[in-house]
Amino acid sequence: MNFHFFVGNDNGNSEHDLIIDGKLIQQPNVNCTVDELPWSEEQSPESFVKNLQDQLVVTIDSPAARPGMYYVGKFALESGEILDNLQIGIDLKSDVDLPIINSLAQIAAMAVQKAYEDGKKIPAQIDVEVDMATALPVTQHTDETSGKFEKRFTAGTHHVTVHLGIQRVAVKIVFPFAKVVPEATPVIFALQKDAEGGWREGEIFDDFLQSYEIEKKFNGSYFKDKRILHIDIGDGSTEYPITEGNKFLRQFVHGSHHGAGYAIEEALQEFNRLIHLPDSPRQFFSDVIKNPKHKYHARALKTLKRPLESQVRQIVQQVKKQLTKARNEIDIICVYGGGSILMRSVLYPQLKELCAEREMQLLYIPANYAVLLNAMGLDAFVRGKIYEALKNKSIQPA
Repeated sequence: MNFHFFVGNDNGNSEHDLIIDGKLIQQPNVNCTVDELPWSEEQSPESFVKNLQDQLVVTIDSPAARPGMYYVGKFALESGEILDNLQIGIDLKSDVDLPIINSLAQIAAMAVQKAYEDGKKIPAQIDVEVDMATALPVTQHTDETSGKFEKRFTAGTHHVTVHLGIQRVAVKIVFPFAKVVPEATPVIFALQKDAEGGWREGEIFDDFLQSYEIEKKFNGSYFKDKRILHIDIGDGSTEYPITEGNKFLRQFVHGSHHGAGYAIEEALQEFNRLIHLPDSPRQFFSDVIKNPKHKYHARALKTLKRPLESQVRQIVQQVKKQLTKARNEIDIICVYGGGSILMRSVLYPQLKELCAEREMQLLYIPANYAVLLNAMGLDAFVRGKIYEALKNKSIQPA
């Protein structure tokens, strides 16, 4: 079987959000190397297909990454094996294998699901051609690093074996073209347009409309000529790019090593002590924080409070620096990213006051969109005319 996928691929330090062929995948961005399959007895391969991303085991043979068998995402996190994750403030995403392995694994898994959905049986082999847009933090994004990251996907054919119990599906993946952009910049596309290409409307703007008493007849066209200071708060970094309409203003590239991950790492030792564990990974702590019903949720929040306030202070300082550089010529400060959810109670009032003082608006993206905005923007970008033009230019003879 042959497929062509458009992929918007947001490789976060904590979470991996991809929109593959229009479908959203969210998994912890971890994996682990293993020597053998976790299953020894025959099981129906069809029983794996529906929730394949939650029990994903692949063998990778790729020119871009270390060959081997891997548990990926949630299955790795819950395996008890030694995890590979992105070391915040240390790893350059363009250099390490994890984003390559996890991206290939998720694309291959989606191919297996689509093949089963279309053909109602498990194929032995699938060929997939991928157009992909992904991103690097603005502090890591240069012509050299973006070119290097793109080539790791586009140079050569990637062979991924997806294990459905003891049955295997061979998935061959090629990327004729891939584009790596600075993180946060694709968000301008997601703010303006929806998945069907119309002006975006809906609950994503409800808080904003209520806060500024803007009439209900409102859509994404409001942002098409605005100067926006983005605050994209991740685990390991926060990006502060400025955009004007659809244009990324390169003279204002700025990012800092602040984010929810630093607060979590600072709180982790105390959290582990309180729950009587010698060690537990950052992603476990993140999962407990996200789940109000978890028995350790209250203790996790308590240990996180002070480190989080410290990160917020640092981020507000960076925002003020960026505003000074831009001479306050900003229409809207837009806040999103996984870290923005945790920080909202502390950060929102400080930014609201800052915006009122300097005569600009604050668009604090609601929690159920905050993590997805980069993936939504990358998906809109990879399907758009700019990507198509860049791809056509790349295949023209020099």
